[in-house]
Amino acid sequence: MSKKVILLAVGVLLALSGGSVADNLGITNSSVSNSEGKPIIVAYFFLFDGAYDEAMSVQDSIPWKKINRLYIAFATVEDGVLTDKTTGDSSIEETEQKIRNIVALCRRGNPDAEIFISSDFGDQSVDDQYLGAARYPQKFADSVVLYLNKYDLDGYDMDWETRQIDDYAPELQTLLSTCYITLKQAGTNPHGRSYKLSHTIWPGVHSPETVASLKDIVDNINLMTYGPGQDYDLKAYAESYYQAGFPYEKMIGGVESEFGYAENGGHDTQESITEKCAYVKENNLGGMFSWRLDNDMRTTDGMTESGPPNLSSRRLALRCDVRVIVLSFHLS
Repeated sequence: MSKKVILLAVGVLLALSGGSVADNLGITNSSVSNSEGKPIIVAYFFLFDGAYDEAMSVQDSIPWKKINRLYIAFATVEDGVLTDKTTGDSSIEETEQKIRNIVALCRRGNPDAEIFISSDFGDQSVDDQYLGAARYPQKFADSVVLYLNKYDLDGYDMDWETRQIDDYAPELQTLLSTCYITLKQAGTNPHGRSYKLSHTIWPGVHSPETVASLKDIVDNINLMTYGPGQDYDLKAYAESYYQAGFPYEKMIGGVESEFGYAENGGHDTQESITEKCAYVKENNLGGMFSWRLDNDMRTTDGMTESGPPNLSSRRLALRCDVRVIVLSFHLS
C-alpha cells in the first residue's frame, strides 16, 4: 500500500473513531501559546507591493520583538506542489531573495519567533490548483516539507479563501490532514521545533461545520475578523465555531491595519483591537494576528489603498498594528 493511501486511511479511521490525530501520533499540542505561555501574536508580511521596499528602508524599526509568529505572504500552489509565487513585477529570483531577507531579519530580531509561509488565494484558477493538489495529497504535503526546509521555516499557513470552500470541504480536509500528519512525522527543524500547520478562516464563508471538521488536523486557525463592525465580529464567529466543536485555544483572532480598508467599518481602531484582545484573554483563545506588518512600516503618504496617511498621524492615532495588540495584552 502506498504512503499516500496509508496516511489518508489513518485520517479517515481517526475521524470515524472520534480519535485525535495528534493523540494517536503521540504529538504534544504546543500550538496554544509560545514556550513562555504568552498568547500567540502574529503578523503577516506581504512581499508583492511597494510596502515591502518601504519597510526595508526602515528595517531597523520593524518590531520583531513584539511578535512571536510571522506569516510571509505568499507562496502559491502550482502543479500539485507548494512553490514560490511570482507576479508581473517579481521574478522567482526576486521572490526567493525577499523571503530569505525577511527570514534573516526576523531570526536576527527575534530568534524565538516562529516563521510560516502562507499560500495564496484568488480566482477559480487558484481553486483548481488546490483541488488538483488534493488528488495527490502526499505529493503536496511532501512539497510543503521541502519548502519549509528550503527557507528555514517553522510552519505552513494555508490561506485558501474561496466562497466555495464548503463545497470543497472534502478536498480541504484531505490536504490539511495529510500535511498535518506529514509535518508531525517530519520531526523537528534546525531550531528544535516541531513543524506547525494553520488554516485561515473567512468568517461567514467557512461554515461552523467545516471549521469544526478541522479541529484535529491543524495547530491553529486564523480568523479574518477584520474591522470594528459586526459583519466579521470575533465574538460571534468564535462562539459559533466553538459550539460546533472547534476549541477556543486553537483560534487566533484577526485585525486589519490597512488604511483604506473599506469593509466592516474600515480598518481596526485602537478601541476595536482592545475589545478583541479582551475577548481573546477572557475566553483563552490562542492569540491575535494583524494584516499586515509591512504596510504598518510605511513612512510616506500612501496614494495606494494600502498606504497609511502619514507616519506622525499613524503614531498619534496608535494605528492598529502589532504594538497595539501587545499593549492590549499588557505584555510591554
